[in-house]
Amino acid sequence: MGVLIETSKFLCRAGRGIASAARVLLVAASVVLPCVSAYSQQAHVDSAQPADGFKPLQIGSLTISGELRGRGQGWNWFLGDTRTRYAFGSTVLNLGLSQQLGKIGWKLEFSQPALYNLPGDAFQPGTGLPLGLGPIYFAANSNQRNAAGIFLKQGYLSIQGIDRNHSLLRIGRFAFSEGREKTPREKDLAWLTHERIAQRLIGDSEWTGISRSFDGVHFSEELGRNTNLTFAAGRAASGVWQADGMGELDVDILYGAYTREFPTPHTDSQLRVFGLGYHDGRGALKVDNRAPSVAQADRSNIRIGTFGVNYALVTPLPYIGKWDLVVWGAQQIGHWGSLRQRANSALFELGWRPPVPWIHPWLRAGALYASGDGNPNDDRHQTFFQPLPTMQLYARLPFYTLQNIEDYSGQAIFNPTRKLLLRAEIHKVKLHSVKDGWYQGSGAFQDTSFGYYLLPNNGHRGLGNYLDFNADYQVNPHVWLRYYIGALSGKGAETSLPSGRKAGFTYLEFAYRF
Repeated sequence: MGVLIETSKFLCRAGRGIASAARVLLVAASVVLPCVSAYSQQAHVDSAQPADGFKPLQIGSLTISGELRGRGQGWNWFLGDTRTRYAFGSTVLNLGLSQQLGKIGWKLEFSQPALYNLPGDAFQPGTGLPLGLGPIYFAANSNQRNAAGIFLKQGYLSIQGIDRNHSLLRIGRFAFSEGREKTPREKDLAWLTHERIAQRLIGDSEWTGISRSFDGVHFSEELGRNTNLTFAAGRAASGVWQADGMGELDVDILYGAYTREFPTPHTDSQLRVFGLGYHDGRGALKVDNRAPSVAQADRSNIRIGTFGVNYALVTPLPYIGKWDLVVWGAQQIGHWGSLRQRANSALFELGWRPPVPWIHPWLRAGALYASGDGNPNDDRHQTFFQPLPTMQLYARLPFYTLQNIEDYSGQAIFNPTRKLLLRAEIHKVKLHSVKDGWYQGSGAFQDTSFGYYLLPNNGHRGLGNYLDFNADYQVNPHVWLRYYIGALSGKGAETSLPSGRKAGFTYLEFAYRF
């Protein structure tokens, strides 16, 4: 109850700032929407749900599509004895052109992100550590309070059926997210794959509003109706937090996966076996639990192999509805600079969909752990590393990453109408190793910073408990809205106060797809 009371105070205090950010978004929308409304053909932008009636504009064989997103967000955040409140806004306009001529196709997609009223003073004095996500955007964009850019998000040539089979080869710049190789036919299994498995290691980072792309090659082949083979090799582009997403980084990935769906008359399940190679050649930028001078003196490259498997199952039970299972696990080997990389992570989740009409509830619970480094002075690095994930998909109140963490969660999802989705989660978050810190960020995005911050833990494992809620509403086939609010009670790793400190984060987002 104290968390909710404190959050209500936070919302009142942040209200003026959010309203200001919202006004900025409305002005931007009033300028952009008339320009794109003439081409409006399609709708729902939440990729976790079907885009009902999505039909992009066709001019002969040329396809024109696009999307405008806007978000106003407010933070009431603390670190140690430092607290700050702020609000800021963002918009992004994506415009794509594509064409398919027989087996040969191409696509060009441009992105124009803009950030408004970023906080320039939301850092902890003395350490420069960020208080929430606002200062991460600020620092990534040369300490500008307002920033904008335009860049090529995707530009590739595609070839279908090169082996007279159901295959697709893309060469050039493309968006890529691991775990989405094959969308299951059963809708609950598709949701689990999209929302509880994909993008833990490699993601498109769409949530930050600027996204991440790769320059390279992507090959996917359907071996019959139930099996997929995928291979991708590429170099990461900048973006994510930085409004200029055009340049390349000295960061490379090599990925392969075998995905198999197992439909039966009574159950649906999917298995994926995957391997990911990651190389970061940016030398001294690495962040870990060693003394900063030691970590910066280690100029050897990061070369990590991640090998894993995941399995998801949905099955009905007579009279009591459906239940589902998700398991995911990965092992890491290789080199973290001059150290040997030895780390692992695992997830276990169970869900139940009782046969209740009207609200269609889905109740789920799970536990995740990601190893941490227990000795900063030996020759091993045991912190499980998320190379290039999508933020906020799993750490919904995004003050931590899935590195050196234990996250115990419960979910309640309700779908009272076809257009409305309600979702609430509760999390208890702890550090896996007290000798390691807690990490914030979303992976490499520029050549001047590593992509993660390491925050101190005050000698405690308890990080925080939080409760959150979001409502998604599809207004019509063109407009989608989301409201999110999360409230946190900080524990010993964040604060020395015996009663803890409260914090909160909220945002309102709109999206218009055409």
